[in-house]
Amino acid sequence: MKRFYYLLADKLRYFFWGRMLVHHVSRRRRFYENFEALYTALILALIIKAFIFEAYKIPSSSMMDTLKEGDRIFVNKFIFSFRSVHIGDIVVFKTKGIDRIYSPDKPYYIKRVVGMPGDHLEVKPEGLIYRNGRLLNTPNFFLENRYTEYYGRRYFDVPQGMFYCFGDNSRNSSDSRDWGGVPVENVMGKAFFRYWPLSRIGFIRGVPPEPVRQEVAAKKGTDFQGSYPNKAQAAESNR
Repeated sequence: MKRFYYLLADKLRYFFWGRMLVHHVSRRRRFYENFEALYTALILALIIKAFIFEAYKIPSSSMMDTLKEGDRIFVNKFIFSFRSVHIGDIVVFKTKGIDRIYSPDKPYYIKRVVGMPGDHLEVKPEGLIYRNGRLLNTPNFFLENRYTEYYGRRYFDVPQGMFYCFGDNSRNSSDSRDWGGVPVENVMGKAFFRYWPLSRIGFIRGVPPEPVRQEVAAKKGTDFQGSYPNKAQAAESNR
């Protein structure tokens, strides 16, 4: 970059105003070097925010205990340029075009993908999801969590061009059971890393709500862990 500036200064010295400009910049060289560094950093930050990663704050309890209200996360915005959306992905999507939930105050939602375009979904009485007649068991989180009907509705057909997305905290989540599908083009990226609070910093892992963990443990006759004190236990629960 310095070589470019030297060449530019050499060309400008043939003009009176050019010599004045070069003299001015030379006297304030440190200021302009710092300005260039800040300007470059700003441009890189804008590019990263627009195309690579973006930070979000979790606004509600609909994804507990995977994500808690107030958690701050990073979303990978370029991953779906290289692969398709997978069942089980936690995605951030625009609510624009979803009439029943769109609001300028809440332009984005975050949920877990449970259905692809054309899928038939059924929420069984025991709380497990069946996709096209088969138990949804990948990732294993779907076997650990429990889902509820929505005002008696157990069966859902995913329209073409849409995803169905449920909240992990099914008993307290406004999701596709209520307002229908998420247009494919609305998906912005995949949530993958929590950076706040520091006590739970790390890659995002599926953790069912505490009441669900209690119920599942009681039915299995196993001891209940009221919380996941560390990443190792959280990882173990998600295998």
